[in-house]
Amino acid sequence: MENKRKFNLNLFHINVDKIEGFNDLSASDFEAATKSEKDNMVTMHKSISYWADARRRFRKNTVSMVSLFVFLAILIFAFVGPLVIPYSYDMQQRSSGDLKPMQYSETEQAAKSLLERGDALYQMSLQNGSSNHLGTVSGISYYYFKYKNKTYSFAVERIIEKSAILLDVDGEHKITCVKEADIRAFIDGDTSKALYFDCTEGEIPEGAVELPTTTRVFPHVFGTNAQGEDLMAQCMYGARVSIIIGIFAALIVLVIGAIYGSISGFAGGAVDFVMMRVVDLIYSVPDVLIVLLLQVVLKDPLQKWFDSSNLGFVKALGELGVGIVSIFITFALLYWVGMARLIRGQVLMLKKQEYVTAATALGAPTGRIIRRHLLPNCVGQLMISVCLQIPSAIFLESFLSFLGLGVSAPMPSLGSLCSDALGSLRLYPHRLLIPGIILSLLVLSLNLVGDGLRDALDPRLKK
Repeated sequence: MENKRKFNLNLFHINVDKIEGFNDLSASDFEAATKSEKDNMVTMHKSISYWADARRRFRKNTVSMVSLFVFLAILIFAFVGPLVIPYSYDMQQRSSGDLKPMQYSETEQAAKSLLERGDALYQMSLQNGSSNHLGTVSGISYYYFKYKNKTYSFAVERIIEKSAILLDVDGEHKITCVKEADIRAFIDGDTSKALYFDCTEGEIPEGAVELPTTTRVFPHVFGTNAQGEDLMAQCMYGARVSIIIGIFAALIVLVIGAIYGSISGFAGGAVDFVMMRVVDLIYSVPDVLIVLLLQVVLKDPLQKWFDSSNLGFVKALGELGVGIVSIFITFALLYWVGMARLIRGQVLMLKKQEYVTAATALGAPTGRIIRRHLLPNCVGQLMISVCLQIPSAIFLESFLSFLGLGVSAPMPSLGSLCSDALGSLRLYPHRLLIPGIILSLLVLSLNLVGDGLRDALDPRLKK
């Protein structure tokens, strides 16, 4: 028996006598393992769902995760930022035009010095537009400050032009008025030209007008344009407009493309042939040419419709502007064909599955089969397509706004900001670079997030 064992193992060039401890093995060492011993050797893994597995794989994609955080940062910049800064996209400070990033105008420097002597300030040159006077020729005008839940009112008996009104709650004179030309002398200690008003605390006279107060001169982080509009505020609102347009345009493409493609794929035959030839016809049309023609042709009819209609939703569309509505119409007419082809291919593959055959045999209507069985199983591809469609819509909107055919003034857009900056490119290159960088980061981050979702949601790429 020992020789036989040696012979068989020698076929594999193994000599059992040279294996340490082999001869010490007994018959009990070769008994079958018990159930408990088998269970101890098995490592149980918790089963995870398709979406949990996709989320895990997406998190492992470093590039997509970084891009997601960049996109979230732009979202915060666009939607939370306007709540933090005191400027709006249409606020013009005539004395603060053509400022470079983090630069203060002389008026703002004077306001900062005045605020060191008081609590709140109303300076006419820092207000929106050209509001450079208080009071009227005939009669007395009443105004009031609101500071820390208290009101401080005063009366003006004559016209005061281009001045700064300082509120000093704990000072001897609570309301002090200084001409803007005399602010520097007032700061240096010359108070001979200052005006002092009697102040009433806690009582607001009838017809009194509240003065917007300034407690801190907020810097122009990105600078200003020639009209004194804050560039960072315009970039915030411009990014917001681009993101909203991109999302709504992608949803329009999703709805039209999903319905059209699912009907074509499920119907098959002649219906599928005719519907796909329509898609091929739209594909053959030059996109840019049709987009420009639609923008020009639709502009006047849409404006007349908005002006003449009394319907609520039409007025709401009119507030968006002709350019934005034209962009939505353009996407609804042209840009759904790629989505339709994608959904059609998925439906052609899914409609031969057993659960679809069972639903058809049970007499389920076509609409229910598409809505409850086919489209839910295409949700991964739908999400990927929507994420990749949003940057395409943002880029198209920016391109049209750059040409003056997109978002209507005074509403800013990243494309229109780049267009406005071309005239002063040599002197103020940051006016073009900043919105251009924001637009590039927005489009690039969304594309990379879409690529990451495609890798995470495609089971064929599972690792």
